[in-house]
Amino acid sequence: YFDSTGGFDAAGFAAALGDTSRSLLGTEQHDWLAGQLAASTATWQVLGQQVLMARMDIPAPVALQAIGFSDYAALLAKAQVAPETLTAEEAAILAQPAIPYNLDAWDGYPVDRERVLGAARSLNRNLVVLAGDTHNAWASELRDANGDAVAVEFATASVSSPGLEEVLPGEDPAALAAGLVQLIEPLKYAETSLRGFLELTVSPNECRGTWHFIDTVKTRDYALVTGSALKTTAGAARLEPV
Repeated sequence: YFDSTGGFDAAGFAAALGDTSRSLLGTEQHDWLAGQLAASTATWQVLGQQVLMARMDIPAPVALQAIGFSDYAALLAKAQVAPETLTAEEAAILAQPAIPYNLDAWDGYPVDRERVLGAARSLNRNLVVLAGDTHNAWASELRDANGDAVAVEFATASVSSPGLEEVLPGEDPAALAAGLVQLIEPLKYAETSLRGFLELTVSPNECRGTWHFIDTVKTRDYALVTGSALKTTAGAARLEPV
């Protein structure tokens, strides 16, 4: 979706993503999942699967590595404080759309994601999605194409494999995580530099995710770090800090 000058065809990219023939699950698996959701009599329906279902759209210049994350954040702050000082080039950068950065996840199959969320919504289920794959810790609200909250997602960090702290070594991890939460509206929590696991605690009233980390995987001498905890209550499809 790049032309000969390096320009990005955002419209063509969006059209390809919206192709209804593309599927992550396939018909057989989708029908099985929809059937399980329909047959469930439990308070919570917990879907364990590999990749992020949450919408993780970030500004196209950042996703395409035309500008660093911290530089984009500084530019965004400049636009908020003194928009009249923006150059034409800076304004053009900020005018570009947000796009998904990881097409191997559900972001690459938005039509299929909408089918799953639609099934949960129509059945009025308390859907909790569990994910991994990215090596980082995330918590997001899952919203349909209309922006309505349908489910929540808790994603675990890796046990030892590196995350964004090695992919983006020039970025401050704390600032990066905070900035991602600011830029990605459905994202409610991010930890991109520590390795560990996710603990899920479920009761009739709430489902709570707590992340546990260690401060380093590069030595046997490490310290335990208790991360954040977020919860959702039955019927809410929203996340709140504990």
